[in-house]
Amino acid sequence: MKNWARKFNLIKRKTQEVLKRSIQNSILILFFIITFLKAGAQDRVINYSSEGNSLASVLEEISNRYETKFAFNSGAFQNIKTNFNLQDATLREFLELLEEEYFIRSKNIDGTWVLVADLPVVSETKEKKPEAAVLSGFVKDKTTGENLIYCNVATSGDRGGMTNELGFFSFEIPATDSVLISVSYVGFQRLDTLVAPSTDLVIALEPLEIVLAPVQVIHYEKEVLQASPFVDRISFNPLKSSEIPRISNDDLGNALQIIPGVNFLQGGISGLSIRGSSPTDNLVLLDGIPVLETNHLLGNMSVLNSKFVNQAFVSRGGFDAAYGGRVAGLIQITGKSGENKNPYFDVSANLLNTNVLASVPLTEKFSVTAAWRRSFIDQWQNYLYYRLIDDVIASEDNPVTSSIIPTVKYNDVNAKISFHPSEKLEFNLNILYGNDEQSRDFELVQTNDYYRNERTNGKNTGASFNWKWQATGNWFHSLSAGMSTLESERIDETGELQEVTEIIENPGQGVGKGKGLAKTKERTFTREVFDIDNGFNYLEEFRIGWKTTFKKGNFENEAGAGITTNKFTYDFYAERTGAEIEIDAIASESTLKMMNAFFQQRIELNEKFHFRWGLRTDIDLAIGKTYWQPRGGLEFHPFSGLKIYALSGVYYQFLSGIKRFDSQGYFNQVWYLPENDGRGTVKSEHYIGGIKYENRGWFIDIETYLKNASGRVNLFAEEVRRGSDLTVAYLPHKTEEKNQGLDLFIQKKQRHFNHMISYSLSSAEVKTEGILGDDWFPDYNDRPHRMKITEMVNWRNWTLTGSWQIASGLPVLRLQTSNGEEGFQRSDYFSQLDFALSKKVVLSRFVLNGGVSMLNVFNRENVVEVNYLRFSSESGSMTVRSDISALGFTPVFFMNVQFQ
Repeated sequence: MKNWARKFNLIKRKTQEVLKRSIQNSILILFFIITFLKAGAQDRVINYSSEGNSLASVLEEISNRYETKFAFNSGAFQNIKTNFNLQDATLREFLELLEEEYFIRSKNIDGTWVLVADLPVVSETKEKKPEAAVLSGFVKDKTTGENLIYCNVATSGDRGGMTNELGFFSFEIPATDSVLISVSYVGFQRLDTLVAPSTDLVIALEPLEIVLAPVQVIHYEKEVLQASPFVDRISFNPLKSSEIPRISNDDLGNALQIIPGVNFLQGGISGLSIRGSSPTDNLVLLDGIPVLETNHLLGNMSVLNSKFVNQAFVSRGGFDAAYGGRVAGLIQITGKSGENKNPYFDVSANLLNTNVLASVPLTEKFSVTAAWRRSFIDQWQNYLYYRLIDDVIASEDNPVTSSIIPTVKYNDVNAKISFHPSEKLEFNLNILYGNDEQSRDFELVQTNDYYRNERTNGKNTGASFNWKWQATGNWFHSLSAGMSTLESERIDETGELQEVTEIIENPGQGVGKGKGLAKTKERTFTREVFDIDNGFNYLEEFRIGWKTTFKKGNFENEAGAGITTNKFTYDFYAERTGAEIEIDAIASESTLKMMNAFFQQRIELNEKFHFRWGLRTDIDLAIGKTYWQPRGGLEFHPFSGLKIYALSGVYYQFLSGIKRFDSQGYFNQVWYLPENDGRGTVKSEHYIGGIKYENRGWFIDIETYLKNASGRVNLFAEEVRRGSDLTVAYLPHKTEEKNQGLDLFIQKKQRHFNHMISYSLSSAEVKTEGILGDDWFPDYNDRPHRMKITEMVNWRNWTLTGSWQIASGLPVLRLQTSNGEEGFQRSDYFSQLDFALSKKVVLSRFVLNGGVSMLNVFNRENVVEVNYLRFSSESGSMTVRSDISALGFTPVFFMNVQFQ
């Protein structure tokens, strides 16, 4: 054990030294790149005489002549007549003239000068004089009519609020005839406009990417991430997911990896991981449906269909008291509601699957949207199929080869039925269905040839009903009921490959020179089964919750209550045909009913300080035990665009994923509910400090965190002899977890460019009683360093994205409870360079979009999972290390057609 500890410390020091030098060099290179990037256009000398022309035509002519971008209300500016003569004037002097002579205010936003007349310009404001200085209304997507939730709405003094789950905002403003407001959300043009105080505003945001026939783009969408009004969350633009290099253009899960601290795991434990956590520790809500399984295709892609997603928000910890039941992160996803005035169809295909989306407004208040995605890789075994087959590294130390037999197929369905009786009332019904069939073959070639086949089948179904009502300008109510079921079956079969030689008489059937009289030998292999493990896991989760929010002045009060029920069944049986090989089985089922309630308050202490506190409680209805969860946060806004904050909270999780280790150290993940005494309930404490800055095309996000978790149990096999039989008992071992680190994200939008860099410095450690001397050791997803540099270029209808990721190697752990070695190593570091190129063509009735992702350009073998596989024969069983690698160099194509 001491030798392993010394090896562990030596490997750890060497890894940190190498990665430290690599990261320092990379950051230095990036610094010089950003330093010498062109900051923007310089002031130009303007010579121009307006000669009584309208201001709209003057701006258009100056824009074309001097290559300067203006954004303005063309209709309003057409009525403003001008008469001036500029000689050798700078752009700044021209703008000052507009403000002095014509009362035109100007502001530079991402290289475009936004010009606003000193008049109300929101055309959709109802003519109604407010009784008080209150500003409220709805924010919508101008092209689809869908409500936009969690949008920033602020006055020039950086005061304001955000839209709620109905897209509604309301806040007090100083009594005045008009006020300048800014409305922004990722993927949409920021709106800076003057409005009169009103309680009936309807503000429509224009998507940043506006396409005009025949083939002309007048503005390019460059935003991928943006700060949310909630400081613990980041807004992700799902429209940009097709432009990020990855295996499938319609996969949201892999695209989210651009956020530091978020990873999509492959292999046996696959799905979205946040800050080193297990995917089962995240609360993923799709329109109120708790998504229990987030992976397809052996962990290479997710069940989250980006074509169906309207908005996505990710919290990496420290989320508020309204959410519970998970201890790592929160991912909120809203699907498209189909509020379009016209039907909308989207069809796409890549080398893995087809994807069809339809949005149909049946009436002005009733609409249906549905998306269906189906793999065809099991029917069309193209080159990508064979690249997926060859994903296990074989070497002298690792003699295992691998293939995937042709049963890899998946499909998923998303649907939403929406009913809007009025702007302030909404009902929707949501449906989720996903199905997976997949298998992997391993072969071990030695004196005797062995095989191992792993087959998994999974089905994920869910539904939810949501009711949202803006009762008054200050009072909002919602009711959400969501349920999800997961059926997962896994069969692992091992045995020997036995060669059979068959002599075939007259193979030519009397044809050819030999008249078919020759004999030939044909070698075939049969499989003799010695060991079969059958595991079946069934889950149910049902959530119903009511929430109410009342806002008055500087106080926002929120309260709610609900019930969560969980049911789980796990059956495992190992059939052993060889002698002296242990037999083990598990049969377990449990049901848990929890009642929850919460209250929280957000307070604007003044313009610079905001405070949040809340308390959540979960009550086990069977035993009456109460779990108190205090949460809070403090924000400091020293000036516009900058937020400094601290968050903390206590979180409990009841339904969780654990590992089952057999006697050879091989493990798989199963879902688990606590025992009657509460053993197995996971408790986590979050401590987060952060800085967010968003201004002039910059978005900087820095968070440091510490998360401690306790209470989880993992099951370890221990041999028990009963008479002449050798059996196995699975005993729970308590586990503690510690995750800490720093996440950094920098994004700079600059004309046609979007520069992004993310870096994570982290540590994920666990301590399990009776394992490795009760010492801390790295968790399975521990990568101390991870850096990703992404460059996105938009030019006309082309988008080019380059992404380079480098990370520490994964820990290689050998854990056993008896008769075996225990120890730790680390695989080689991860490094991958990807590119994506896409082109958009606009025709009269539809838009074509196609492209290619070039994955792993340098064809590097990157280990994404290290596991130990058991092979069985008549004489016994052996365990061999298996290294599963990411795809080698692979081009992946896609084509998309949008009908409107």
